[in-house]
Amino acid sequence: HILSLIILATMATLSAVGNGASMNPAARFLSAAGRLDLPEKESARHLHKKAGENTQTYIPLILKVETESTPLPPFATELHRRGTIVLASVPQDRIAELASVSGIHRLEAYCSTEPTMASAREFCRLPEAVSSDPHPATALDGTGVVVGFTDIGFDPNHLNFLDGNGNTRVRKLVNFTLDSPLPTILDTPEEIKGWTTDSDDDTHATHVAGILSGSYTADRMQGVAPGAEIVATTSPLYDASILAGCEEIIGYARMHDKPAVINISISSDIGPHDGTTLFNQYMESITEDATVCISAANDGARSGFASGTTSADAPSVRTYFREFPHLSPLRLNGTVDIWSDNDRPFAVTLLTQDMQTGEIQRIPVPLDPEKGVNEWILCSREIQESFGGDIPSAEMPEYMDGYIYVACELNPENHRYNVSLRCSYIDTTTTDPYKAHILFGAEAEPTHPGTTIEFYSTPAIFFTKYKDAASLATTPARTVNDFCAGDGPLCVGSMDSQNHFTSLSGTPIDFPRLTIGGVSYFSSYGTLATGKVLPDVCAPGAQVVSSLSRYYCQRHPDYPLSLATISHENDGTTHCWGPMQGTSMSSPFAAGVAALWLQANPGLTGKEIRDIALATAASPATDAANPQWGHGVLDAAAGLEMARRLAGMESVPSVAETALSAIVRGNTVYMSLPAAEIAAFSIVSPDGRMLSEQHPGSAEATADCTGYPAGVYIISATDSLGQRHSAKVVLR
Repeated sequence: HILSLIILATMATLSAVGNGASMNPAARFLSAAGRLDLPEKESARHLHKKAGENTQTYIPLILKVETESTPLPPFATELHRRGTIVLASVPQDRIAELASVSGIHRLEAYCSTEPTMASAREFCRLPEAVSSDPHPATALDGTGVVVGFTDIGFDPNHLNFLDGNGNTRVRKLVNFTLDSPLPTILDTPEEIKGWTTDSDDDTHATHVAGILSGSYTADRMQGVAPGAEIVATTSPLYDASILAGCEEIIGYARMHDKPAVINISISSDIGPHDGTTLFNQYMESITEDATVCISAANDGARSGFASGTTSADAPSVRTYFREFPHLSPLRLNGTVDIWSDNDRPFAVTLLTQDMQTGEIQRIPVPLDPEKGVNEWILCSREIQESFGGDIPSAEMPEYMDGYIYVACELNPENHRYNVSLRCSYIDTTTTDPYKAHILFGAEAEPTHPGTTIEFYSTPAIFFTKYKDAASLATTPARTVNDFCAGDGPLCVGSMDSQNHFTSLSGTPIDFPRLTIGGVSYFSSYGTLATGKVLPDVCAPGAQVVSSLSRYYCQRHPDYPLSLATISHENDGTTHCWGPMQGTSMSSPFAAGVAALWLQANPGLTGKEIRDIALATAASPATDAANPQWGHGVLDAAAGLEMARRLAGMESVPSVAETALSAIVRGNTVYMSLPAAEIAAFSIVSPDGRMLSEQHPGSAEATADCTGYPAGVYIISATDSLGQRHSAKVVLR
């Protein structure tokens, strides 16, 4: 009877929250996470404290408010605002309270984002673009452009970011933490010189920034845009702090009346992948003020997506999850995100599959959003006691420690039902994966046949059938970054640029899975349900040599000894460079190229830079049919020619002089080439979708655009000599 009263009281509390602002599952989890007694593998970067600690934790949130002038309550710190979407920092123990404040309509948070030049400069026709500038006094190096990034593990005083006088080229450094609602802002050379690093346990930002704008020229280590001004923002990589970092970069560029390029080598594999999140909406607005390049993610070899449509004969769909890449069911840490294609709630059941016999046990999850029961937890007894009945729960099998936290919502932005499982558990009885007890899974059972269910997971998880033949087939497709699903940013995949190095100790370092000039095996991709093809383009990302944080190398001395390839002394300090691979490396390469285009034509918007990259993308030299290429290979020289043409400047000599003429009459586009046949052409929409592809084989061609929404479209054509041409048309 006491337990029933506790559950009823909990339902009443949750119902009260449900009648206020909507909260996505991650926001609910973060509201509860401060009281979780977490297993040792839980990410300290995202949750930061365990139950019983007294320090206040401030969580970055994205809010949707009633009007552009709706105020936030005093306990919430506003960071930035665009229209009715607000970036705010909120005490973790007051997230639920914020949801009940009048005028607050929605809370979103994602805490599962991850940070994903030597011979790389030879690719994407970068040397042609840099050397072809007809004005030596303004050689293309990013001069006059602000380049920024939002990342983790930055060393601003690395030799790679110093000018010829030994002064830092970083003009502004903004560091967000969860210990304060406001960031630390350093904007003088003295303050930045006195800074160490935001994290001595990471070097990601130092490596990324070196590719983007490193200026150290010895050993051919120069970045793509070494003349640009650098604005660095660092944070624990919550989505709201990433966007707030973008605003700081834009604010500096606006103050100095310069164009801005922002690199985000951070990815989120979960989410609806339809461009409707508050992050996607806010990012689209940002690309009106800056060019944004975002990494596609590194999960092209991980089966992190599964999808199925129910029927009368198969009323449910299910899958199981294991740790990636170790294939172990002994432990799991990450999120499984389940989305329906409609607004009707579906029943969720946790499954346990016996690792030896394949026997399946079922644990119903008693979510009931109509009654306000939007969360539930399967957990060990100690965690149950820490909640004291605040959240309905069931006890983990006795040989498991940890939790599976389940939360649901009807997402008001896309009218799709969503259930998210935040998992952190270990098998306490064995360390032998062959003696593991169970494999967890999840089953979704909609109320109506014909419902499509999609399963996404964070990089630590892959989906599997194991011994359950009725489980869904799995695929690496659609493991692409949800941050790229909206309109505006340029999504960048990875190609292989180098596969052999020699370490400082003389030891050879080989990467046999990389084929120079090929698409990287890990590069994420996918055609979304909206028809959008990602990535937009690919650029060098494997392996790329760049700067390493000195503080990371000091804390992890074995790393530079085994993997660093270059070192230099400066004022008694050793600075190292070493290889890394990932779309985290290809994205800053593309961002650096965008800075060169903006140097040639500062008036281009972020969306126009994206359109240029799509229109001028080159066909891959190998395995062109592989969907991991997206729309093709970034072409720095062809994009530069188009950027200059839009500004009325002369074109790059290496690009064919013949020009594609495209004229719109009614719903028809008429195209012609004066000196060659049009072998093929495609029409690309403003959000990167290929709407038409034809092979006319004549000097003139037409395209029927009936039904296309009004907007700017890119016509990309290849002539009979293999030269690429492009034009921009406006449909009204």
